[in-house]
Amino acid sequence: MSEHREVVVSGMRPTGRLHIGNYWGALKNWISLTESCQCYFFVADWHMLTTGYADTGALQANIREMVLDWLAAGLDPAKCVIFKQSDVPEHAELALLLGMTTSLSWLENNPTWKEQLHELAKTKHAQAVAAAGPTAEPAPAAASREDLCTYGFLGYPVLQAADILLYKGSRVPVGQDQLPHLELSREIARRFNHLFGPVLAEPKPLLTPTPKIPGLDGRKMSKSYGNTVDILESAQSLQAKIMSMYTDPSKLRKDTPGHPEPCAENPPGCVVYALHKLYTPGWEKIGEECRAGRLGCVADKKSLIGSMDGPSAEFRKAREALAAQPQRVEVVLAEGARQAAAVARATMSEVRKAMRLR
Repeated sequence: MSEHREVVVSGMRPTGRLHIGNYWGALKNWISLTESCQCYFFVADWHMLTTGYADTGALQANIREMVLDWLAAGLDPAKCVIFKQSDVPEHAELALLLGMTTSLSWLENNPTWKEQLHELAKTKHAQAVAAAGPTAEPAPAAASREDLCTYGFLGYPVLQAADILLYKGSRVPVGQDQLPHLELSREIARRFNHLFGPVLAEPKPLLTPTPKIPGLDGRKMSKSYGNTVDILESAQSLQAKIMSMYTDPSKLRKDTPGHPEPCAENPPGCVVYALHKLYTPGWEKIGEECRAGRLGCVADKKSLIGSMDGPSAEFRKAREALAAQPQRVEVVLAEGARQAAAVARATMSEVRKAMRLR
């Protein structure tokens, strides 16, 4: 690859098969970046442990499913490096060394960490209440929160910085809400370079369009909410999910004017309309018809099924072909680890020398 290409680094936590929010929010952009940048995309299995350390039974299966989805969606290992984080131990070594110089206050004041801790505590509390049943005494949210007050969870931005800096990533694809994460990585790199010399590149954000993909119920699409549309939905399950989507509770009949966009009358907006914007050419006309009371919700949903059926069928076909190759994922990850490790070893040689460790 050309020396003048931007180096892009990004990863995903392996939580199983991907949903369309993962595809439109990250994976689609990854695929386009491989045409112009030197890209390293990794399975963030160590990052999964920061919140999912108590249950790793499905980890290896989830890794395989996620990588198969990457490949089926069009991420080409001939155009980028695809590997598993834990296959390159230099990630852990660099994280350890960076942790020696990272201020504790940087981690404790990370707004994203505070928000994630709060949200995860609420989710765990809700799950505990649901499991206990309506007559049981709910467990306090604080007890769930303490499960996440770990060294690994607090320090995950240091590992995240190591993931990027190890490959001297010059660009990191992020949304606006992820800028505080990246700025912390830049701070960590700056402090290291101030103490030991200019070894690590300061990664810059590559702000990418990340459309907000609502789930079936109008909330953010998330596996924790159980409101996702998987990219591997069968034709039958896709139809069932689309027909159950949240639209506009005030639109009781076809001739009632609708509110497809988020507004006071329909704060979440219509999920069906949001997906039309991604899958249906001429989606603006659908909005006009809905607002004018000329399009009913059932007909609208059937139209979306028609728009999504083709891309969904193509993905299923590609996924089935890949799944029929038993060692495909293992081969891709092994080759990717080989390529990634060569770069990682070179960087760590520079780091150790700068820190007088050799």
